[in-house]
Order: sequence, then structure tokens, then C-alpha cells
Amino acid sequence: MTNEGPLPAPASPGAAEVRVRPALVADVKPIMTLVNELAVQQVMLPRSPASVIENVRDFFVAEVDGQFAGCGALAITWTDIAEVRSLAVAPAMQKHGIGRTIVDALVRDALRLGIPRLFAFTYVPGFFAKMGFTVCQHEDLPHKVFNDCTHCPKFLACDEIAMTRVLDSKASPTRLFGQPQRAIPLPQRTPQFTAPNLPKRG
Repeated sequence: MTNEGPLPAPASPGAAEVRVRPALVADVKPIMTLVNELAVQQVMLPRSPASVIENVRDFFVAEVDGQFAGCGALAITWTDIAEVRSLAVAPAMQKHGIGRTIVDALVRDALRLGIPRLFAFTYVPGFFAKMGFTVCQHEDLPHKVFNDCTHCPKFLACDEIAMTRVLDSKASPTRLFGQPQRAIPLPQRTPQFTAPNLPKRG
């Protein structure tokens, strides 16, 4: 695998071993390349180098015969909720179950950490529905899940679909989320500056 140019096309997973593991720093370049290539196609949002490097511990990587095939991240938002984000599979590997394998790994990690509920913002709700997620309104999610929205290029014009999945059936949405709130907080209005009345010079 090289860090320059487009991602190599892995062998078909039908006759190859698919392995999902925690990401390493060396995976930052292929993660960014894949995510941002798909972002150009407007099927997901782009990621900056800093956002991937700083959060590399959130990522899992899928490999086929040792070659990078996809990625996904579990971003813990609070003690009771985490986000599945940056789920991406190399185009040559799509429709072969790689995405499902990555999500399964993220779910296992969430269960290990004791996270009772997951959420995702996506342009492909059909896939997440097959993974046990259900569509919800943005307003059903708490303010804290939108901390990164101010850095999003679609801030205040979000067109992604919000979905959630309950991992702990004993954890009710009311207890987890509280009362519905505004989905994406509006930016604070910049206060107008009024010059003080100063005495005129003689």
C-alpha cells in the first residue's frame, strides 16, 4: 500500500480474508484519501487532516488481504451516546459486506464501553436501516451531539438524515436524550458596537 495517489483496489473479498482492526497513525493518509474522494461525490462529508489525526483512536480500519479497504469511527459524545461517523468503503469493495463488518466492530466497541445508544448522520439511510438504525428527527437529539456542526461546511443547512440504534433496551430515549431541543444551535448574533459619546475638543 502506498501513501501516494489513489487507493489500490483490494482483491475481491469473496476469496479473501476481511480483517477489522483499530486504526494506526499510518492509516491517516488512506482514511483521508478515501473519505475525501467519496466527499467529492457528495455521499459523505469531508474530513480535514487535523480531524483525522486528532481522532485516530476513534477509527477502525478494514483490510482485505492486508490492503486498506475501508474505515469507520466511533466518536463518543457523552456517557450515554456515541456517533458512527466517517463510514467509508473503497468503491471496488462496496456491496461486499465490508461496511457491515466495520459497523459490527464499532457496535462491539460501543458495547465494551457501555454506550447504550448510537446515532449517525447519513446520506444512505437504507444501509443503516439494515444495521438496525431507525430514522429520527434532528430535534430528537441533544445539543451535545452537534458540537462539531459549527465546523461543518453545511452548518445551518444540514441535509443528512439522522438515525439512531438502541444497544441497551433498558435505556429509554427520554432518559438518554431528555426533552427535544433545537437540532443545530444558531450562531450567536455579533453585538453591535456603539461608540461612546466623547466630549468634543475645543
